Formats: sequence, C-alpha cells, structure tokens
Amino acid sequence: MDKPLVTVLLLGSFDPQTKARLESVKDEIVKTFSGENTYALLLDSVEVYFSDVVEVLTELSNENTITLFVFQDNQLIDMADLKLEKDADSTVYDYLKKQYRIKQFSRRPIFEKLDVLMRNAEVIFLLRDKEETRGGEYLELMHALFRDQAGKLWFLKRNDIVLSSMLMEYLDKYGVKLRTYQAESDLKTMVIRVLNYQLQNSDTAN
Repeated sequence: MDKPLVTVLLLGSFDPQTKARLESVKDEIVKTFSGENTYALLLDSVEVYFSDVVEVLTELSNENTITLFVFQDNQLIDMADLKLEKDADSTVYDYLKKQYRIKQFSRRPIFEKLDVLMRNAEVIFLLRDKEETRGGEYLELMHALFRDQAGKLWFLKRNDIVLSSMLMEYLDKYGVKLRTYQAESDLKTMVIRVLNYQLQNSDTAN
C-alpha cells in the first residue's frame, strides 16, 4: 500500500434518477483512477465501525461481497474483500475478532458515519439532479458546512434547476464551489477534471 488511500465522497438524494447518476459518476471515477488507490463512496453503501483495536470503513460491493478498509491511528493497515455471512455486522465482527482479537465493537450512527467520511474524504461532490426530492441532499450540505468541510465540497446541479436565494446565501457565505451541467457526460467529464486537479494539488502539498 505504497500510495495513500484517497476517498471521494458522493452525496445526493437517493431517488432513482439521482442514485443512477451517482452510480454512473462512481463507475467513471473507478475506471479513470484504477490502480491509484482512489475510491468513490456512496453514503448508503458504506458503514463505519469502531473497536477497541482498529477502526473499519466498509463498502458493500454487491449483495454477496463487502470490502473492508482497516485503520489504526488513522493509518490504513489492512484491506480485505469478504463474502457476506448472515449480515454485514457479523461478517465484519468475525473478521476483526479473528485477525485483531477485538473485544469491543460497534457500528456508528448515521451522523457520526457522515462525520468520519467527510473528514477523511479528499473531495466531496454533492449532486442535485432532480427538481423535486425529499431534501436529503440539503441536510448533507448543512452537515458539511457546520462541520467545517466547505473547503472540499463541490455542489453540482443540473443547469435547469433553480436554487433558492437562501441556499445561494449559504453557498456564498461558506465558499462552496458551484458547478452546473447539462448531460450526464458533462457531469462525468467535470468530476474527473476536478479530481485530476485536486489530487495533483494534494500530491504537491504532500
């Protein structure tokens, strides 16, 4: 694991249309940055677990496989692809019990999970692809702003969606980067361009 783990967090409403866009963006990131230890994460497929020995980020790859990223003192020390047993919790627990002899184990609640993912992400993309949603993406936006994560946040919206003046006030106040797109191809091109520059700048800074 010579190259440090880089995570990109993808947020947005999980209505079918937006979720399909997020999945497509994720696939494009995985394809473009293959072999570079860069991972795109969707909130609903990821869990965070704490134990008395290690911390674990998991991603449900499909119905039968779960990927584990195991950290100790904020350093990635292990990765594993596991076949799901009864459920994700028991699969993760059994692996950690065997490999690290853990005694305490817990899955973190949603807001704490979001804190961990935002804190460790190199870039956060928040997508607004549908005019009428349940507003989950706005809760995610506010959470990011109030957790001081605006500097890594990009708000991406379809160009025919009008944002309220109050939302624009928040975006301007916290310096959130706003971009618009017309088609899915434009969205994917923009995300890859942003990531290329962001990751280059990160490498230079390190």
